Amino acid sequence: LFITTANVLDTIPPALQDRMEVIEFPGYIEEEKLEIGHNFLIPRQLKEHGLLDAGIHFDDSVLSMMIRQYTYEAGVRNLEREIANVCRKVARKVAEKKRYPKRLTSKQLVKLLGPPRLTQELLREEDEVGVATGVAWTAAGGDVMIVEVTVMPGKGSLMMTGQLGEVMQESAQAALSFLRSHADRWEIDDEIFENSDVHIHIPEGAVPKDGPSAGVSMATALVSAFTNRPIRREVGMTGEITLRGRVLAVGGIREKALAARRIGIKQFV
Repeated sequence: LFITTANVLDTIPPALQDRMEVIEFPGYIEEEKLEIGHNFLIPRQLKEHGLLDAGIHFDDSVLSMMIRQYTYEAGVRNLEREIANVCRKVARKVAEKKRYPKRLTSKQLVKLLGPPRLTQELLREEDEVGVATGVAWTAAGGDVMIVEVTVMPGKGSLMMTGQLGEVMQESAQAALSFLRSHADRWEIDDEIFENSDVHIHIPEGAVPKDGPSAGVSMATALVSAFTNRPIRREVGMTGEITLRGRVLAVGGIREKALAARRIGIKQFV
């Protein structure tokens, strides 16, 4: 009996994967990471660094900041590394008999770990035309994926940028075909498609993206761009769209819903 672990299945050769019994575990949510951090990770690192009697205390706000702005993972491996990093720097101050913070604050955390490595995703300040809030699944959990669409004079071409994979590009083409075939529903003149170029962009271009679940977000952003109607920013979307406009089921709903809640999305479609 061989037991192996992996973060994603995509990198496992199909022939090997076919001979395995795959058991999938969901990633930890933030509340679970807080409990694991307080009950296991922090006590273990305090003990390993000889700080059990030093009176060091990690508030929930500090631990949440470490989770959101210093780590990006489904598990807690990097979180424990960051806790250990803090403990090492505090242990040095103790050894040198210097003053050290007993109750860590966000300002002290920045001094110990440096500036946050990740920006905390927040809702946009206002509704915008051609900008939809998508929610995606990643190996590290749920994440927000903004879809931007702009329409400009041209010859009917479709441009896609943001390191989109083949499946996601096909979703964009399906979304545009759906809009063109149902243009009369939104009172869109057919000629505008012949005389306009469409550009679909998903920010963070250095990060590869793929999968069909952005289809409904792309379709919504396209309708918004062609009708000049803004999209409500507090509505998050996920789902594959068909040429008939049906929204198909997708996976990772738990992680996506938690990501939507984290940034303040009020409605999740």
